[in-house]
Amino acid sequence: MKNKIPIILISVFTVNIIYAGCGACNVDNKKAESPIGEFVTSLSENGTVDGMVLASCGMCNFGMRNKDCSLAIQISDKAYNVKGTDIDDHGDSHAKDGFCNAIRVAKVSGKVKKNMFLADSFELQKH
Repeated sequence: MKNKIPIILISVFTVNIIYAGCGACNVDNKKAESPIGEFVTSLSENGTVDGMVLASCGMCNFGMRNKDCSLAIQISDKAYNVKGTDIDDHGDSHAKDGFCNAIRVAKVSGKVKKNMFLADSFELQKH
């Protein structure tokens, strides 16, 4: 019996690390509704994006299968992870209006390559 307890504890700990998110989010993998207004609604042929998009935590609010909280934008019904700025560069992601709890509007420019948005600029809009 003594030998089984450490094995069980190690197994539980390992599974927790592998499948855990950040732990502070109430993740339900919902998809954001399509925006109404002057938003970017499709990618250009070369993947250039320049305009207003929805921005949030990809795992918490855009239904992405990320293993942790990370910044993402949504164009039409497709979400893209963002490279060039981080989720916590724009305030506490777990605050009431943070990316893990709210979908925000951002004015962005950059390019989508290999399903990743490479941001040249990312300006969160006031709400």
